[in-house]
Amino acid sequence: MPIRIIGAVCLVLTCAFARAPAAAQQSVADFYKGKTVQFGVGYPPSGGFDLYTRTAARYMGKYIPGNPNVIVVNMPGASSFNYVRYIHDIAPKDGTQFGMFDRGLIAKSVLDPKTINVDFRDFTWIGSMNSELGVCVLWNTKNLKSVADIMKYQGDVILAGTSKNGGGYVYAAILQRLSPRNIKQVFGYTATGPMLVAAESGEVDGTCTIYSSLVSQYPDMLRDKKLNIVVQYSEKRHPDLPDVATAYEVARSDNEKKVIGFLTAAEAIGRPVIAPAGIPADRRDALRKAFLDTLNDPEFRAFAEKARMDIDPVSGDAAGGIIADIAATPPDAVDLARKLLE
Repeated sequence: MPIRIIGAVCLVLTCAFARAPAAAQQSVADFYKGKTVQFGVGYPPSGGFDLYTRTAARYMGKYIPGNPNVIVVNMPGASSFNYVRYIHDIAPKDGTQFGMFDRGLIAKSVLDPKTINVDFRDFTWIGSMNSELGVCVLWNTKNLKSVADIMKYQGDVILAGTSKNGGGYVYAAILQRLSPRNIKQVFGYTATGPMLVAAESGEVDGTCTIYSSLVSQYPDMLRDKKLNIVVQYSEKRHPDLPDVATAYEVARSDNEKKVIGFLTAAEAIGRPVIAPAGIPADRRDALRKAFLDTLNDPEFRAFAEKARMDIDPVSGDAAGGIIADIAATPPDAVDLARKLLE
């Protein structure tokens, strides 16, 4: 081979290898600069999940290095399962897409792994905006104010839900276990708002949801006592609800208490945010930090307080640890929970 050709080949190879490290060492800020990032949510543009997502997205761009534009994308369906599958199967693994889903799917993935076919330990955990308190509420028409009242009631009590994938279904199933004779569930509603409209019209009697959504979006219904909170899903009574019994208090055995504990463990990450597996570590760490910085931003906090949003940040590492604990639930407790939800 002529010396000039060899020299040219060497020059090309030298340039190629010289460029490769520079690309590999692209900073997080350089990567995100000028990009549009998607903060998704597995519910339609209404309800608590959408409110929390949009509020965080409004401020998060200034904390992600490179200050990308952050937009909200709604991808509803099957109590946010459609969005989880999208993040798991389709979303790019480069840190440009992440979002919020219904934590009820976490227990469901352990109880029914073949149907869900997702291991939540495999995602990149960004964090959670708060811890949550599950409650079941009934419209005040029938004047039922407790589980004891429901047990004595001779008619049916109809609870609205999205699907069997949602956290509301788990709460309702627990209540159904406590009063199996007359608790019925109907599905197909898109969010808490339409369920409460259906309750007001008499189409259903109530629903099971999370307390913060009621406080932030329907404070007038609570203030005017249009809703009766009949049970709360926590070990201790919430300071706002001193007269409402917990599911643990109503449970009839230690086994039932264990099952309730497993099914509601994900409440510690009430508004969870995930991204696909395989995101470069530096971008993952940047997103986690940006998420926590957003939740501690003074303007964000002021808006959240005005909107009556409950903010109690959980880091990505901590959220991942909670998921690992749920996945490690003893098989006997899982079997009991499975029977309860049958």
